[in-house]
Amino acid sequence: MPVRTDPQRISTVRTFVAANLNPDLQAALARVQDRLKTTRADVGWVRPENLHLTLKFLAQVEADRIGAIGEAVAAAATGCDPIRLVFQGLGAFPRPREARVVWIGLSHGTEALAALQARIEAGLELLGFAREARPFTAHLTLGRVRGPAHREQLARAIAEAPAETLGEMVLDRIELMKSNLNTGGARYSILQSFPLA
Repeated sequence: MPVRTDPQRISTVRTFVAANLNPDLQAALARVQDRLKTTRADVGWVRPENLHLTLKFLAQVEADRIGAIGEAVAAAATGCDPIRLVFQGLGAFPRPREARVVWIGLSHGTEALAALQARIEAGLELLGFAREARPFTAHLTLGRVRGPAHREQLARAIAEAPAETLGEMVLDRIELMKSNLNTGGARYSILQSFPLA
């Protein structure tokens, strides 16, 4: 008789692959959030220490698969040069007047980042993770709109924001992250770090 595994005994980790920001850039983008907060729109703003570029969201994965995932991400990072990222331009998905997600775009580094993300997708697909259905769009989420209050003011602030560089950095590593969800919001921690080299 086959042994049945109790699904509650399988340890899982909520995880994703990210390009994390350095503290100076986090502080610069927090100032952008502060300007948008003056609209009083009902937005759940991402805490500055949690700001990152998601390269691949894996959701809940079995803890014993982390090693193989790390190897795939390490292989994707190998052979990729560090990437200069320049953050510029505010926007919202699907559009400012119906905003659900407020984001900052990239004016430099998008092609190299997309190439890196494609390598990650390919490596993880070999482990059974489905490719993203939508094409990769490099953006950094500043906040998620929770309700309609003051949405018009938020849309105006996004539309009228000057087309200035909001910050930049050289991305020289990517990380496999763990996400713990609790009542105070998500807490992220680094599981493994992989230099671009």
